[in-house]
Amino acid sequence: MPVHVPGRHRPPEIRRVPASRVFVWLRDGWRMFAGHPAEWILMAFVAFTVLAISTLCVPIPVIGPMMPPLSLTILLGGMMHAAHLQHQRHVLSFSMLFEGVRRHPGNLALIGLFYALPLVLMHFLTMLALGGQLLVSLFGWWVGTTIHQLASGLIHFLTGLGVLWILFLMGWGVLLLAMLFAPALAMLDNYSPFDAMQYSLKASLYSLGAIVLLALCLYVLFVIAMIPIGLGVLIYIPVVIGTLYAAYLDVLAPPDALLKGPAV
Repeated sequence: MPVHVPGRHRPPEIRRVPASRVFVWLRDGWRMFAGHPAEWILMAFVAFTVLAISTLCVPIPVIGPMMPPLSLTILLGGMMHAAHLQHQRHVLSFSMLFEGVRRHPGNLALIGLFYALPLVLMHFLTMLALGGQLLVSLFGWWVGTTIHQLASGLIHFLTGLGVLWILFLMGWGVLLLAMLFAPALAMLDNYSPFDAMQYSLKASLYSLGAIVLLALCLYVLFVIAMIPIGLGVLIYIPVVIGTLYAAYLDVLAPPDALLKGPAV
């Protein structure tokens, strides 16, 4: 584990890995699931249910778009903790899913909030463009109408140029890289949310070829998991967690953690 120094936190050792390492991560992810399938399926079922419920909250103004990312990061923290303990040869239990809530709820929630910001901004801008009458009632006719017209004009202008979607996708992509290893760094190494996202982004960019290939592989596996009725997602989620944990060990964890071997 990284050395804790009063007043500061030593940066992790970031390693550049070839794209071929992705298949080793996927193998280790499968091995982790196969080691304790019952516990992982139960955790996956509860996590999927929580995420589905939080997704239904998205239409709620302002706070709705934040619910899925907040739920996701806290659940990821718990499952990363479970993967870490399994890697350390500890007994796995379903209750580990909630370790993110017990240990680092604030840090994990802040990571989710950073990830949710582009979604909230898009949602807010759309509300301004569509909610002309509400704005008039809140701010008066002149101010409300002006805000409504400015927001509508900005959305139509940027959409017409394709700039809005390009900016959104670029920002979302950067945040995805910053979030990739952030829950593990916050949960397992006690990094602050900003430091965890900074190091996650740097590690992802160092091994960008591997990360892009990993994203493609996980997308293909997700499509397969959804055939025929989506029950494969209960296996897909634990394999993804094990894969991300293996990737974290490879690109960010200290060398002595690698000597313990893959999770079983």
